[in-house]
Amino acid sequence: MTVKRKPYTPHAYQDSALDHILSGRRRALWAGMGLGKTVTTLTALHILELTEPGPTLVLAPRRVAVSTWPDEAQKWDHLSDVEVSVVVGTPEERRAALRRQAMVYTINYDNLPWLVEHCGLRWPFRKVVADESTRLKSFRLRRGGIRARALAKLAHCKIDRFIELTGTPSPNG
Repeated sequence: MTVKRKPYTPHAYQDSALDHILSGRRRALWAGMGLGKTVTTLTALHILELTEPGPTLVLAPRRVAVSTWPDEAQKWDHLSDVEVSVVVGTPEERRAALRRQAMVYTINYDNLPWLVEHCGLRWPFRKVVADESTRLKSFRLRRGGIRARALAKLAHCKIDRFIELTGTPSPNG
């Protein structure tokens, strides 16, 4: 089944967000739900592939990792050559997804410790995107939860570019 892709005409704020992502190694993009954080980030990753080739890891809640990122890559004309591999399921399914050739690999936060252990010193992801980054909120507050500690092992020695995305930068209340 062939998906009809849409032409991408970014809003002015998406152009600003794209420039922001591309202008530094550690960036945060805080924007409300439905404002195009995913397509803007995929566009930035597509551009970065020219100068910083190599796979990108996207950490996200399971539903977002499984459907939102692959769907957005399929939706837009300019992302027609962006392949997304979803790294969820049983350990064997996750290993198979990692063997697939792709530009972007998505994984849910709960599987991050497994991925860090699985890849070890041969960590292939120089670019990491933390979608709904509030899932890493305990990183500094209490020496970090399991997920944050797993990511911290790699943050400064293996990861060159880190992009944080969230629609809720501060907790409710």
